[in-house]
Amino acid sequence: MAKIRYFKLLLVEDLNLSNWSFLTDSYTKNDFIIDCRAQNLYEEGTIPGAYYFPFIKKAFGSDLESQKKMYGHLKGIFELIESSKKTRVVVFDEGMGMFAARMLYFLRCGGFKESYMLAKKWPFPIEDKIPGTLSKEFPILDKPKPFEGIVDKAFMEKNLTKLQIFDTRTKEEYDGKLPRMTNPEPGTLCGRLPGAFLWDWRTFFDTEGYVIDRNTFIRRLQGFPFMPERPTVLYDYNGARSCLPALMLKEVGYREVYTYQGSWFEWRKSSLPKQAVSIYGQEVKTQAAPRVGGLDRRKNY
Repeated sequence: MAKIRYFKLLLVEDLNLSNWSFLTDSYTKNDFIIDCRAQNLYEEGTIPGAYYFPFIKKAFGSDLESQKKMYGHLKGIFELIESSKKTRVVVFDEGMGMFAARMLYFLRCGGFKESYMLAKKWPFPIEDKIPGTLSKEFPILDKPKPFEGIVDKAFMEKNLTKLQIFDTRTKEEYDGKLPRMTNPEPGTLCGRLPGAFLWDWRTFFDTEGYVIDRNTFIRRLQGFPFMPERPTVLYDYNGARSCLPALMLKEVGYREVYTYQGSWFEWRKSSLPKQAVSIYGQEVKTQAAPRVGGLDRRKNY
């Protein structure tokens, strides 16, 4: 495990509270645009020149073969950006949701710092909207090199007792009532990683669906049982919902922040310890109390 670096949570007065540095409210024809909406919506109409990469919607384990697939796509995207000669990347989806945040997290973990998420909700006005035709898939990579900020199951197993782990799924998933947020299948294993705290990803958005400002985030963060001396790992079902809080934590001063690539999609299939385990569709007799953090305790959510 990487050596724990100096920890400092930036105080509210240290920040420009108007927005996050990873958000942008505009794009230009000189930007490399990535559309992370559903493929059918992309094909119906998108920003001229926008690309679509289907892999961003998929769940990947963290075993070698899965990493070959995922990092093959990422290598192809980085090469495509480089060949375009464009120096800024803007990603978007239906809102400021999980897949745009996932793509942005990959880009930044891979070293492309001039990458941003569009702070708009679809549909937004687009000049000369055109059908999307630039959908790309890439071959697997023989020798994948994982990005800093993304960890695998082996890391989790080795350091499980040294980590503070946050589950960014819904409470129903965390409690072992649902195996996944959408299209749960009967007979599927529900549960969570041992010792994980609940941090429902929906709390990162306001009532209108926009990412909460930094002031609100920091106030809610103070309700979390964070231990500065421990590295922080965030996970969800497929590694998408955890990317937005990882970006936020990094921006407010947390240094040892990781997402677990395989997340519950992978962990549930392993023989590693689990909590709140049940089989979806079967009666659950008992439920463990959630370990909740990240809320403004003066309010009810």
